[in-house]
Amino acid sequence: MRRVLLHLTIYICGLISVCAGIVLCKKCAMGMSPVSSIPYVLSLALPLTFGQLTMCFHFVNIAGQMILQKKILIKTSLQIVLALAFSTIIDWFDTVIRVNSDILIFAILSLIFSIIFTALGMVLMVWADLVQNPVDGFVKQVSDMTALPLGRVKIFYDISCVLISFILSFILLRRLTGFGIATLASAYFVGKCVGWIRLGAEKVKTNLNRF
Repeated sequence: MRRVLLHLTIYICGLISVCAGIVLCKKCAMGMSPVSSIPYVLSLALPLTFGQLTMCFHFVNIAGQMILQKKILIKTSLQIVLALAFSTIIDWFDTVIRVNSDILIFAILSLIFSIIFTALGMVLMVWADLVQNPVDGFVKQVSDMTALPLGRVKIFYDISCVLISFILSFILLRRLTGFGIATLASAYFVGKCVGWIRLGAEKVKTNLNRF
């Protein structure tokens, strides 16, 4: 029971960290990460919040997994709860976090912390090993079914998200929005940061085991 509570606590901390990272990326006003670009563009055109549209985006990924699996699995169904939590936490952070993106140093710091928080949250959620993020779940499902490397499928997925957000942006807003330095920085450095955090965590774990 204690182990379950520990994993749940770590998972919740990871979830909160990822949501904070997503909102900080939005607040820097330098573009969105590929995965968040579609909900962001839609939030500028529809009477729904960024969090609510992120939830809808997650529902689409969950539905995609169920279609590919040709059945409803408990582990996939639990992602619905995660999507609801994502929506609530993102919208809460969106109201409490304030960043003056007109001041360049604040925008850059917001982007840097966005990458760190997102990467840290991803590491914690994976380590807790409870419910998979709907996006990661869909990417893994496609990878398993096509026998393509997970990394390659993720790249295709991210590129597809950016292209779809481009199309939606021009159709709904008549301008290109949601793409910028933050899009490229997030796509490259979040993965790098995940690797650094994992490496650091392994070193700390090894040192602790010596005592």
